[in-house]
Amino acid sequence: MPKLFAAIVPPSLKAVSETFQFAPAVRIGGQILISGIVGTDAQGLLPPDFRSQAENVFATLEAILNEVGATLDDVASLTSYPVGDIGSQLHELVDIKAIWSRPPYPAWTGVGVTELGVPGALLELSAVAVAGDQDVDSSALEPKGD
Repeated sequence: MPKLFAAIVPPSLKAVSETFQFAPAVRIGGQILISGIVGTDAQGLLPPDFRSQAENVFATLEAILNEVGATLDDVASLTSYPVGDIGSQLHELVDIKAIWSRPPYPAWTGVGVTELGVPGALLELSAVAVAGDQDVDSSALEPKGD
């Protein structure tokens, strides 16, 4: 029986998706589930500072959503995993979120962690978006077989 979801793999994430055997996001009807995103830049490099990584995380989230005709306005829930002192990073993350999101704001859960799966990563963010039946670029969708 075929799976009832489609993987969303933007071209910029195809290599990492294949290497680590995961979909950056999946779409189930109008719901888009976004895997954890770390703050690598367009060249796949990880900046050393929290702010740059956080900006990259939101840029990647936006790119994933754009692949299926959704936007950051469609995000219903965010979960952030900052490494280190969550108190000091919280204000910086709120400032960056303010650039990328607007009311009504999504639900947001922040969980401080000691380490992430990518050495040097200071933030990981996952999200859930809800988008209507918009025109979808089918080249970004990879249907899953049996």
